[in-house]
Amino acid sequence: MKQTKVIFSLLFLALLLRLVFLFPQYSGDIKNHLVWGNSFLQSPAGFYSRHFPGFNDANYPPLAIFLFALSNLLLLAFRNSFVYLNNLLPAFPSFLVPLFNHENMQYGFLKLPGILADLGIGYLLFKFSSTVIPGPALPAGRLTRNPSKLPYLLSALYLFNPAVIYLSSVWGQIDPVTNFFLLLSLYTAWTILQSEPNNTTKSSSRMRGSIQDTHIAYSMIFFTLSALTKQTALWFAPFYLFVWLKNLPVRQLATGVFYSVLVFFISYLPFGVSPFTALKNYFATLSGSSSGVSDAAWNFWYLLYPAGAEDSIRLGLFSVRQISVFLLVSILIFFIYRLTRHYTLSTFLRYLFLWSLAVFFLQTRVHERHLAPALVFGLLTFVENPAWWLSYISLSLFHFLNLFLTLKIPFI
Repeated sequence: MKQTKVIFSLLFLALLLRLVFLFPQYSGDIKNHLVWGNSFLQSPAGFYSRHFPGFNDANYPPLAIFLFALSNLLLLAFRNSFVYLNNLLPAFPSFLVPLFNHENMQYGFLKLPGILADLGIGYLLFKFSSTVIPGPALPAGRLTRNPSKLPYLLSALYLFNPAVIYLSSVWGQIDPVTNFFLLLSLYTAWTILQSEPNNTTKSSSRMRGSIQDTHIAYSMIFFTLSALTKQTALWFAPFYLFVWLKNLPVRQLATGVFYSVLVFFISYLPFGVSPFTALKNYFATLSGSSSGVSDAAWNFWYLLYPAGAEDSIRLGLFSVRQISVFLLVSILIFFIYRLTRHYTLSTFLRYLFLWSLAVFFLQTRVHERHLAPALVFGLLTFVENPAWWLSYISLSLFHFLNLFLTLKIPFI
């Protein structure tokens, strides 16, 4: 009871803090979200073939569009309710009617999916660290000797992180939703290790316990939902595939894949597209929205080349893009190989975190907000590292400055 009260108090305070930043300012990106959401509500069929004069063409997957449309519907419901109550009750605060008609409120409601996803991530970090990390997967250490305080600490470090708040509540980006489903997929897969410790796998190299069919199916569906929010989730697909393949017989794996593919195609049905067109539409945006060496991300290539440089520029015999792909593939192969040699939850989380850093600092065409997954996975990684606090705070500050100096809101 006490645990529930404390964590929900943290979540409530985090929500209030975010609502403070919801109304005053917003980024230009969110104007696209408003137009896309309204266009979907007017006529879903043919949405992805439309052009929006003065705005970007829709390049987000279906779940993101659904969330934009739902945000617009929610605002409309509030507006109509306040107008009705204002006419019905003389004592009703009339200022709410023009407030909810204000342009900033339109954009503010589009920030709600990211804000709620922040709270969901904070809660999942609490659950993950209270049900998985203190278990046999991690040895006793500096922080895990007193595990009762660790879940609140990890949750608070995320919920009240200025970079996290800035991305969802000021900028209004939807990346937190992608990261929420990534973490939920991971939590769903691993939590069974704690709930059924007597289930052991046949291979001695596998983790203690086994993942039930339903948990794997849910885990794969949650990952699909993450990828249907933003394509950047696919960066982490090799690690999730490793977990599923390591713990799941072929029959159950096929079942999970079937349901995930079904969810993918069902999400495109409202848009009136065929399965082939759905795949074509989705994969057409995987290369990114630009071809620059960096899209405002302070990564390795940003330091080497001036703003606006294309990643087709050559560095020796190869283009920067080719070098980037080679480096990332090499790192990925090394990490997966190391996991096959030593597979524990702590090593898996460590490599997942390091991979999130690698795709940000070594990949081309990366946006500044794409460092956000590292702030999530990093909280589950450095529990045993004495330098964890300095590392996480430094990474958060770096991310915040990259966001703030790119968007430059508030305008100071």
